[in-house]
Amino acid sequence: MRVVNDLTYFTTVKHLSSTDILKTTYVFPPDEELQSLVDFLDHETAKIDTLIDKQLQLIKLLKEKRQAVISHAVTKGLNPDAPMKDSGVEWLGEVPEGWVVRRLKHAAKLQSGIPKGKDLAGKNTIEVPMLRVANVQDGYLSLDDIHNIIIEPHELDRYELQNGDVLMNEGGDNDKLGRGAVWRDEISPCIHQNHVFAIRPESIEPEWLDILTRASYAKFYFYSVAKQSTNLASISSTNIKETPLLIPPKTERAAILSYLTTQFTRFDLLETKANLQVKLLQERRTALISAAVTGKIDVRNWQPAQNDIPVEVSA
Repeated sequence: MRVVNDLTYFTTVKHLSSTDILKTTYVFPPDEELQSLVDFLDHETAKIDTLIDKQLQLIKLLKEKRQAVISHAVTKGLNPDAPMKDSGVEWLGEVPEGWVVRRLKHAAKLQSGIPKGKDLAGKNTIEVPMLRVANVQDGYLSLDDIHNIIIEPHELDRYELQNGDVLMNEGGDNDKLGRGAVWRDEISPCIHQNHVFAIRPESIEPEWLDILTRASYAKFYFYSVAKQSTNLASISSTNIKETPLLIPPKTERAAILSYLTTQFTRFDLLETKANLQVKLLQERRTALISAAVTGKIDVRNWQPAQNDIPVEVSA
């Protein structure tokens, strides 16, 4: 430990003690000006906070709308005048005629992942990347932080991911249950842990299976059969295999996927703009406070304007 310029250092981490803080010199404006400053910042930051809340609400609504668009497209199709039939699944209701309802086990194979903690002392081993629950998000993969695992060579064939596998989380927090994405050999070779299922479609496109598992009806099914505990849920491979899949004719599947891709692009653009607005407003709030408390803004005799309307911030 050493002391330099009244600041205490512990190895490479700077530590500011309460004594150091008490030694700091502060500049305060006169009481009347101080009150004006407080009133000004309360008023202006409240306006900015309101705008931020509106943008955050917009982002939430866009996510809900995205979910609704997915669910309607994969359960009712794109033709509002299509004749309907009973799906045979009580909580699913009617689906378009010509669509097939098939259990996942009849349309794909399920591969379980490797468990961790195996004793490999004295055995021939290799080190490979391993996909975890944290890497599998809702509709996309987060591959910035990939962990490696030590395994026996023969286990690579058993647990290796293949191009076109649909990854699905066994559980964790409720929002992680069943979420997944399509694997496109982003890392090769790569295996997956036992809390991530790899589902290998045989008679439908991986993208179709992926979008079905993101629909509200599939999420409802996952929650209904999952083992529940406080804020946690898990689903077994047996229950995953029993997931009802809605399968339109191939040309209709292609049309629905194309439509959804277009809609997702639109939603992504709107969400990006809303997130940018939040960032700009937060920066505006910080800059406003800094300018006010350092005297760069004259707030003496400040009064809020009548019919004061918040000004939108744009890029």
